[in-house]
Amino acid sequence: MKKKNFVNVATVVIGICLIAASFLFRSEDMKTISGVVIGVGAGLFGMGIANLLMRRIERNNPELEKIKIIEENDERNTMIRQRAKAKAGDITQWLIMVIAYITILISAPLWVTMTVVAVFLAYYILTLYFMGKYQKEM
Repeated sequence: MKKKNFVNVATVVIGICLIAASFLFRSEDMKTISGVVIGVGAGLFGMGIANLLMRRIERNNPELEKIKIIEENDERNTMIRQRAKAKAGDITQWLIMVIAYITILISAPLWVTMTVVAVFLAYYILTLYFMGKYQKEM
């Protein structure tokens, strides 16, 4: 319990540090880096605060925590999550190909298009790998 709180507090602190560090990148050339650092910092800060608030709510309502644990470990909910992830993966693979075609249409550098295609191929390779692995297990 304390370990999770430590991780969440560390996430909040890292987020604040990244937001503060973004102000060090003042030059026009570093504007992009500053934006990325602010975005990551704000995301970490928000995630840490949300997790800390959820832990506090669960600590104040033990019955709510029990319901959450049961729902996370329930076989039906696990199957629903797995099916949702599989469907999201199927949709994402075609969105990646759409992005590849868009990079071709806008005459993006070849390495950008090839990177997108490599991600698409990595999806298929990982799918085949995990299919083989799970078939051996079941």
